[in-house]
Amino acid sequence: MSWKRWLVLVLVLGFLTRFFPLGASDGYDRDSGKPIWIFDHGYHAGLVLVRSTLEEFGGDHAHAWLAQFPEADWFEFGWGDQGFYFEVPTLADVTFAIGAKALLWPTDSVMHVAVGRGSPWSRFVHSEGIEIPVTDEALRELLVFVEAGVSSTEQLGDGLYGKSAFYKAHGAYHLFQTCNSWVSQALRAAGVKSAPAPSVLSSGLLWDLKRRY
Repeated sequence: MSWKRWLVLVLVLGFLTRFFPLGASDGYDRDSGKPIWIFDHGYHAGLVLVRSTLEEFGGDHAHAWLAQFPEADWFEFGWGDQGFYFEVPTLADVTFAIGAKALLWPTDSVMHVAVGRGSPWSRFVHSEGIEIPVTDEALRELLVFVEAGVSSTEQLGDGLYGKSAFYKAHGAYHLFQTCNSWVSQALRAAGVKSAPAPSVLSSGLLWDLKRRY
């Protein structure tokens, strides 16, 4: 590698370290933590928690989900624009008009909850993902954040894939508050570091988390 390429590499790494520092995460516990998962489905990311997390640390909303999905081993949570979620079941359905409307005008939001049995890796075989071991306190704070994001556990309709449902959520969706930003905020609320800037896109969120954990 030439000295010029080495110089560029050093500058890039310096930039990334300056704006997206790795640092230590209070909620991360590599040796004895319990797993959570983040999956990138191509345009939106989801946060996966196992059933026992909801049973042990959940409040009223979590226990309502447990009752609605009694067979579930895990729960995937995603937050986003109501129109975008309902109109775009897959990445192939994304259009410029739908995307622009969701990003440029603050719009109503929904919570998407999907459930499954066995390993989430076997369900999301076509999605990029990462498993992160975290502390019990981090799990508690994650659920506090997730439950605060939903305004009702009354189902609005079926979700995007498998056994899943939509729920009315708090907050407006826009360019600086996306479904991926929401996942990043949930992690930071639990003391699991995640850089805000890359997390605007699902691919950026996974890139940042993989280099950290």
